[in-house]
Amino acid sequence: MGPQANSAIQRAYEALGRLQDAVAHLPHTELITRSLARREAVQSSQIEGTRTQLSELLEYEATQGAEGNTPDALVTERYVVALKDGLDSLYAPGTQGITLDVVRRLHRVLMEGSHPHVRAGEWRDTQSWIGTGRIEDATFVPPPPAYIAACMEELEDSMLRYERGEEEDYELGIVARLAIAHAQFETIHPFADGNGRVGRLIMPLMLAEAGYPPLYLSGFLLRYRHAYYECLAGVQLKDHWDAWVEFLCRAVVDACDTSLSIARDMIDILAEWMTRLTDIRADAAAHRLPELLLGHPVTSINEMASLLGTSFQTASTAVDILVDRGILQDRYPSRKRNRIFHAPELLSRLERN
Repeated sequence: MGPQANSAIQRAYEALGRLQDAVAHLPHTELITRSLARREAVQSSQIEGTRTQLSELLEYEATQGAEGNTPDALVTERYVVALKDGLDSLYAPGTQGITLDVVRRLHRVLMEGSHPHVRAGEWRDTQSWIGTGRIEDATFVPPPPAYIAACMEELEDSMLRYERGEEEDYELGIVARLAIAHAQFETIHPFADGNGRVGRLIMPLMLAEAGYPPLYLSGFLLRYRHAYYECLAGVQLKDHWDAWVEFLCRAVVDACDTSLSIARDMIDILAEWMTRLTDIRADAAAHRLPELLLGHPVTSINEMASLLGTSFQTASTAVDILVDRGILQDRYPSRKRNRIFHAPELLSRLERN
């Protein structure tokens, strides 16, 4: 790699270091990360053309789909489930890291309920191509089905597998491997559908396996979608690796800075909320509820009752207090049942770049 790519890699490592240090000292990281993961699911899915917004996904989750759903909301929700499944697999006893079994399971979870031709969790068995129209007019033609297994095994051996604490054994560090693995995965295009989303799921898993906080890059990739596809095509068609590595490093730096900015703003919002509740007993449900909203900025009374460990009536009273103090907003005030509540200040910050 050239000097510019190496300089970009160094900046990416510095950003990851800042994120790692900050996460060690920030409060409420588990709840904040929960919301950031859903932001990632929405943005990664939007790269593929879905229209679901963050509030719609959160409403779908808060009601467990009881209010109905659009196909896009269901697609986005599957991304959330696949991401959690992948991260959980890394911390399970006896984990072997990001294996091909993990990759196939990500696809199976992501594509649950899809058309049978998608072959959820299985390598594609037909030739695919990138572009519209005939294969003769394709922008890029990935390997035929017969070569997929061998290509993916090579990718697993060279880039995906990682034993924590053995980073020094790799000639390439995690940032370079992240860039190479994503480009190689998208070039192999192993599944009949969902390759972009699975490829983007793998990146936070690789970073988590290397000991970094899960980092979500799709916000940057969505904003610069044309450049994202152009840089990938440059690797696939012209072997232009430096431009791709530099682009992905920019995504890493942006994602680190954005995640920290959002996390700090969410903590500031929580602190401001608590000033509105100084007259509420510290052990009261209404005093404990705002912290939970960091991870559930759209919620229902049933969900809050479960999280608070209280009765429905106690949770309802607490929610009403927060509505009265301007912390929560009743999304459908004319309803008598199945009410949904938004924390508009949090949602506004999460939906902003």
